Amino acid sequence: MENNTLGKRIKEARLAKKMTQSEVVGDFITRNMLSQIESGSATPSVKTLEYLCKVLEIEPNALLP
Repeated sequence: MENNTLGKRIKEARLAKKMTQSEVVGDFITRNMLSQIESGSATPSVKTLEYLCKVLEIEPNALLP
């Protein structure tokens, strides 16, 4: 899957929960890293994806095509 698609789905999930980037990242990753993931310019690690799914209360398969 392209980074743009993954990032877009993460951003959509965050906005659906009415959360800011700062609220999502906590102490796990930086807000800047989340911004890069959402814009498609960075690829999250598996651990980061697991963390984001937990915080956003979504299943990992919701991010897959």
